[in-house]
Amino acid sequence: MSWMDDMWINTKSAANAVGQKTGEVIDRSKLRLAIIDLKSDLSHKYAVLGKLCYESYRTGKDYAKEMLALEKEIADMNVQLSALKDKLAHLQKKVKCPSCGTYNPQGALFCRQCGSRLAGAAAKEEDSQEELLDFAEKMAEEEDI
Repeated sequence: MSWMDDMWINTKSAANAVGQKTGEVIDRSKLRLAIIDLKSDLSHKYAVLGKLCYESYRTGKDYAKEMLALEKEIADMNVQLSALKDKLAHLQKKVKCPSCGTYNPQGALFCRQCGSRLAGAAAKEEDSQEELLDFAEKMAEEEDI
């Protein structure tokens, strides 16, 4: 293979890597925009709910049906928002704290917000202990020989 072939292969490989990274950046950007849009819609729904509560208090009219419908929409939107945040965290290689919901860097042992032990931390610690025991057994076997 000539140096030109090597250069062509390396160039194609670099272009593929850049293309993949660009796709990942675009995916994260789309998710961020979707999160921003959903938060804006949620803010509007909360404002409408607040106005209904105020009008109900001020006038004495019963807006229970309207407020219940808004509450359901808000709950559904919060579920969607949580799902979008989880997708974004997955793309960013972050893990969610089971205690407080804060997203932490992958590989973190404890939550940076509340200090709780993260789910993967116990498994990593067990793996490390198993590796250490395996190493110790191997060393003991070598000494027996």
